[in-house]
Amino acid sequence: MHRDAQLAQLAIRAATEYDLPMTDSDPKALIFVFDDNEAIRTLVRIHLQQAGYEVRVFEDAVEGGQAMLESPPDLLICDVNMPYMDGLAFLGAMKTDPRVAKVPAIMLTSRTDEETEMAAANAGAARFLTKPLRRDDLLQAVQQVLSRSRIGGVLPGRD
Repeated sequence: MHRDAQLAQLAIRAATEYDLPMTDSDPKALIFVFDDNEAIRTLVRIHLQQAGYEVRVFEDAVEGGQAMLESPPDLLICDVNMPYMDGLAFLGAMKTDPRVAKVPAIMLTSRTDEETEMAAANAGAARFLTKPLRRDDLLQAVQQVLSRSRIGGVLPGRD
């Protein structure tokens, strides 16, 4: 088993074994998560739901992108390395479509090189998080990005 998958499995067990408190930070925000790794999708979903967010998870950018056009989320958390279309290419394409261009994105990856981080920023990512993912880092990034994206108290993906 890959190291990231092992760490994710441990974190999933820990998150589900302990009754972690819900917070009211942004209880109604809809967050989409794109990651081809099922363990990471599950881990992120659990952490976000426990914090009071509404979450939809997708295995790749093709499936998730279709859902975004139907119902834009308030935030996207997207893996860099995915099949069919990588997260950086998806984010670049997303920023050119007026229906979803204002949806902020957090890029998630196991890469730690500066080049990938710069590519994510150039593609329009609001934040960049590395795996293995820490719950506190994830929730802090989500809260910061959602707070910055609010204009007049309205989330960008909602009318």
